[in-house]
Amino acid sequence: MKTEQLEELFRKGFAAIGMACDQATIDQFVFYLQEVVKWNEKTNLTGHKKEEEMIGNLFMDSLACSRALPSDTVCSILDIGTGAGFPGIPIGIVFPQHNVTLLEPNLKKVAFLHHIIGSLGLKNVRVEPYRIEEFSKQPEYHGKFDWVFTKALRFDVCLAYVTPVLAKSGRCVFCRAESLLQNRLPKGFSVVNEMPYELPFGLGKRILSVIGSV
Repeated sequence: MKTEQLEELFRKGFAAIGMACDQATIDQFVFYLQEVVKWNEKTNLTGHKKEEEMIGNLFMDSLACSRALPSDTVCSILDIGTGAGFPGIPIGIVFPQHNVTLLEPNLKKVAFLHHIIGSLGLKNVRVEPYRIEEFSKQPEYHGKFDWVFTKALRFDVCLAYVTPVLAKSGRCVFCRAESLLQNRLPKGFSVVNEMPYELPFGLGKRILSVIGSV
């Protein structure tokens, strides 16, 4: 797909989720998408193959996660199992005031993440090549993160290990297809908020489940 067509799809995607964008952001997102497509030929970054699906299911779905963030506070964000950088890198691009740490154990994907972060000059985004099970044991990260996001990891696996790295009032955000019932949560956690939204291009409805400790 030509660059001009991708730019138009991104503009439609931003409009569909009710977010403003400038040309510089569009340029960054187009480059990012083109690199995902290129690297996907040799490294399995994502199962999505069509650009429209990637824009909706990866980029716009990631930005929809930002609805959970406060508008007037600088946050420290952990993206667990980020894969090709979702949702962390799109959030880091659009909200440069936030500090984003990407957690990804697959070293081929880590190489891609370093490439994108360096190419886009993202000073607020960094990568740690760990699983959450290992990462949460490291004292230097204890209590560090205000927000934890994941699009890939099951909520029960995430919550089993995330407590040490959460700040005192920290929250976990899960991108889901359905509501997360309170009785499915491990002891010590509760549903703080849930925010439904719809992806562009007819890709379906989603819900953000915001979980806090009690």
